[in-house]
Amino acid sequence: MASTTYTLEQVNIHNKKDDVWIVLHNKVYNITTYLDNHPGGVPVLLEVAGLDATEAFEEIGHSDEARELLEPYLIGDLAAEDQAEAIEVYRPTFEKVSQVAAVDVRKLQGSTLRRLRKSLLAAIPLGLAAGLGYSVYSNGLEILRQPQLFLPHLLQEIHLPSGTTSKSSFWSGVGIGSALQISLTGALTVWLSTKLDVQESFASHKPYRPSRSDTLILKSALKSTCTLPEITTSTTTAMQPLDPKQWRKFQLIRKDLIAPKVYHIAFALPHPDDHLGLPTGQHIALRATINGKSVSRSYTPISNNSDLGRVELLIKVYDQGLMTQHLASMALGQEIEIRGPKGAMKFTPDFARHIGMIAGGTGITPMYQIIRASLDDPSNNIQITLLYANNTEGDILLRRELDTYAARFPGRFRMEYVLSRPEGKWDGRRGFVTQELIQEAFPAPAADTRVFLCGPPPMIEAMKKNLAGLGYQQPGAMSKAMDQVFLF
Repeated sequence: MASTTYTLEQVNIHNKKDDVWIVLHNKVYNITTYLDNHPGGVPVLLEVAGLDATEAFEEIGHSDEARELLEPYLIGDLAAEDQAEAIEVYRPTFEKVSQVAAVDVRKLQGSTLRRLRKSLLAAIPLGLAAGLGYSVYSNGLEILRQPQLFLPHLLQEIHLPSGTTSKSSFWSGVGIGSALQISLTGALTVWLSTKLDVQESFASHKPYRPSRSDTLILKSALKSTCTLPEITTSTTTAMQPLDPKQWRKFQLIRKDLIAPKVYHIAFALPHPDDHLGLPTGQHIALRATINGKSVSRSYTPISNNSDLGRVELLIKVYDQGLMTQHLASMALGQEIEIRGPKGAMKFTPDFARHIGMIAGGTGITPMYQIIRASLDDPSNNIQITLLYANNTEGDILLRRELDTYAARFPGRFRMEYVLSRPEGKWDGRRGFVTQELIQEAFPAPAADTRVFLCGPPPMIEAMKKNLAGLGYQQPGAMSKAMDQVFLF
């Protein structure tokens, strides 16, 4: 743990591209050597250079792997006098549903029985005293000298009177009988309460039958002529394959080279009928131990929840990319750790009336995910325009799928391929995505119009300027779900 402390004034002076410090949760980080590795580009970090970036960092919803990546850059703590109050980070938790009653039955029953027992115990001597008093009244003090005659005499006195008996004798008998009945009933109730287990909550009893493993009966072994339903012994729970906080292992089941240095890979979910459970527009994180170090990177799947039993990715291999090199070297059957979902995007069918997309290279993956979700949903009426930039025709990814959607939904999905270095005959757009092309393809800025950007940092910076020149709102360092211009 770093022990050096820095004042906020000291941190403020480290705000240049070759000297970048930031503060996160009252910890000081020197991220100068990390700038080029930041997925969101260098300008995003330069905007918060020399500042407390905690609020911006948490607002975008950075993943746990992003926090882990920062650990090597920790250089100290912020001085106590400059420390800010802790920023609350929303992390959803789930209460475990209890099977005990909402009312404390044990406490309620216990207190009620105690009161009842106390009252009944008090009634017993009262009844006996009443009987003794009446016997003395009827027979004088002689009955006290012969206690063995008390009970027989008392029983004789409480017999129902005949029609010739006086009324006073009748009501005396009723009173004594009632007192004795209360006393005997009380005694019996107290005795029964000690024998019956009524002081426990109904939800707390142990099972009366011990648990046992299910037995599978093979249909061929049955001699009955009736048709039995299929028996399943699956113990699969409803647990989602992904967890946003816990790493889980997934097995590589597909790896196809579909373009120069681009692989279409797939990992198996735990069960063939599992769906990924990834909200549209969000991504996952992959982690592996490479050269003795833990490395994690984020990717947007091209599969969605309709693709059962697998998660599919497009990966472009870079010479200096540790994770992409690792993925390219994996053999079928090997495992990698995944967790998610991650990301600030919360896409819904009424997200916008029109979405303009500008993608470069593998930046097509989040766009394709949203294109699929929108066009495959009959209730969704969002119109989408895609400008997809690449160097050569061979670099275009998912071309067959994109062309198919364009043919199926001509009124809802339009796209233009833009190549900077076309080879041979090319009838499409040449050069770069310019402000004029954006203005021609996209609707004018409006409250129900959104623009998505994903691609190499230089292209993203150029597109942000082009969009700002057309009147679109300039995105901040950290994208939010409802920004007019959203950066993946």
